[in-house]
Amino acid sequence: MFVIHSNSSEREVRFLDRRGDEFMVEIQGRGVTATQWVSAFADPKGLARWMEELGANGLPWKGVSSWATLEGEFEISATCTASGAVTFRVTLSGLPGSDEEWRVSAGVGCELGQLAALAAAAHQFFEGSEA
Repeated sequence: MFVIHSNSSEREVRFLDRRGDEFMVEIQGRGVTATQWVSAFADPKGLARWMEELGANGLPWKGVSSWATLEGEFEISATCTASGAVTFRVTLSGLPGSDEEWRVSAGVGCELGQLAALAAAAHQFFEGSEA
């Protein structure tokens, strides 16, 4: 498991379990709770690489950096202010095309200096031993 904790609230994004190229993501905190198994079959270690690229940033960046599963049931993006405040925007969705389709999106804030530790945790979660 690895977790992105908010530095301004109790909100967090948890990567709870991994089975091959699938993993479980949970958004938890005031006003929001959502959990979804997602498949990264086209790029199972892509999220770890994306987090490592963010973690390599020693300086604030401009624009939005993002990663998503091929089918779009999980999306994550990151922005950074000039002062080093990082915001992750995480979106989970399910049952696409059905009458009961759903989508939950939430932000989680942290600091630029936390990204290297988050990248290491993502690497361990996604590239460590299979669950």
